[in-house]
Amino acid sequence: MNPDKCHPHHHPGHQSGPAGYYWRDYTGEIPEDAFPGGHDLNSKPTYIGQAFLEGEGVIPTTLYPGQAGLNLPCNWKVNYSDISMKILCTSNRNSLSWENTTSQELLSTITGRRAVIGGHQRRGKLYVGRVMHQGELLVGKIHSNEPLLGIMYYVGSNKEIDIKSYQVLVQNSCK
Repeated sequence: MNPDKCHPHHHPGHQSGPAGYYWRDYTGEIPEDAFPGGHDLNSKPTYIGQAFLEGEGVIPTTLYPGQAGLNLPCNWKVNYSDISMKILCTSNRNSLSWENTTSQELLSTITGRRAVIGGHQRRGKLYVGRVMHQGELLVGKIHSNEPLLGIMYYVGSNKEIDIKSYQVLVQNSCK
């Protein structure tokens, strides 16, 4: 196995997290290396997107193919942004996995692993979570600096919803 897929390092000038995943500019086309985030009501794949929200930061959310902008969960409302839209990609789909957890178990779920960083807000980094909501598997944010709260926030039914039982996206360790 290629060690570059497992060990964290940064590439100068390249918008990426630790090796294993990276964020590409989203131009309306789904790249081949995009990592699926969930599915819509028709069981069609959706993806993990992020966009910049003025005064808040970069927030992860569900990206539907062809979307011109993203609906971001923030401050108990849905915020639309098409600024600096990106899509989560990976060169090795097996390097990432979704782990079931709850707000009480988040810390132990991610201990010894690397939770995928989906963006940041004033209070710190955001992890990527997902949850089933009315037939759709939706992506949202988890505040990394509040692991004891461990609440996930997402856009569902045209509002921001918080939930304590969800899946968190982590990097698989190399053995």
